[in-house]
Amino acid sequence: MTEVLVVYYSRNGSTAELARQICRGVESVHGVAAKLRTVPAVTAESDGPAKPVPDSGAPYATYDDLRRADGLVLGSPTRFGNMAAPLKHFLDGTSSLWVSGELSGKPAAVFTSTQSLHGGQEATL
Repeated sequence: MTEVLVVYYSRNGSTAELARQICRGVESVHGVAAKLRTVPAVTAESDGPAKPVPDSGAPYATYDDLRRADGLVLGSPTRFGNMAAPLKHFLDGTSSLWVSGELSGKPAAVFTSTQSLHGGQEATL
């Protein structure tokens, strides 16, 4: 079975709802399964590492999830014309996967949500 990994960050739930709907669409295709994952929040304070599993919602994404996936969908709210820091922090840690070619050739898509019509969606994507 083909697996599409949907990784998102959502603070208020809008992007999480979009991610769930994308999973529904992915799973409507015969022979394709969606795996929903989120990323932990980041802070400027040194709270220590994030708990391995969130209190609620989707589990946290791992680099092994990226390796195993046949396709990838990334979602983030727009923050001042950029992706949210937690998703960027997660992606910044994946450079070894990109350099080694482990993610090469995998189809991918992105999505975003914003509060305003001209909130920087283009730059985020």
